[in-house]
Amino acid sequence: MTTIFNSIESLGFTNIAGVFSGEQAESRQETNLKVITKKFYIQGLTNLKKQDLHGAIKNFTATINLNPQFASAYNDRGVARYKLGYKQSAIEDLTTAIELNPYRAKYYSNRGFMLTRLKHYTAAIADYNSALLLNPNLAQSYFDRGAIRLQMENSLAALADFESAIRLNNDFAKAYFNRGVIRYKLREVHGAFEDFQKAAGLFKQQGRMDSYQDAVSKISQLWY
Repeated sequence: MTTIFNSIESLGFTNIAGVFSGEQAESRQETNLKVITKKFYIQGLTNLKKQDLHGAIKNFTATINLNPQFASAYNDRGVARYKLGYKQSAIEDLTTAIELNPYRAKYYSNRGFMLTRLKHYTAAIADYNSALLLNPNLAQSYFDRGAIRLQMENSLAALADFESAIRLNNDFAKAYFNRGVIRYKLREVHGAFEDFQKAAGLFKQQGRMDSYQDAVSKISQLWY
């Protein structure tokens, strides 16, 4: 055994125990960093839930400073920035999130929503296309894409989107309402009447009385 230890020493491995302890210290440091990063991120989510948007941005930024590859932190900071009216920086955050992880449908949906509000409709539709390609079960994304297409006078494509939204969510009142609008444009009066009736019932059930009145008004118009 003495010969073996001497051979190790002659090869320069006398500090092998120190090397292992250094690796362990580095591992502990990495673990601590992950814990701190997660703490900032969770606090940011708490801020966001409480509508403390400035606090949310501060904590998501701290998260990103510790881990620049944290895609969700960019997404959530973008949401907070958008709510504060910082629309361009919000879109930049969502773009970074997508670059870091191009396989999360919600990142595309969120950016599509923001682009729609800036009236960048073609880019918004492209984002909703990407979101639905990744997850074809997003009723809200079908609805939002349909709303853009309705505004762009692409009635048949919008109709298909609202029908997909309704198929995925039978209680999607606004989707029934918008489908009713398109059916009326296409002179499908009976179908429009049924959609406005369904929308009115759902709006009332959900306590959305302004929208309920809009649906009732549409029903009244169909009688004259």
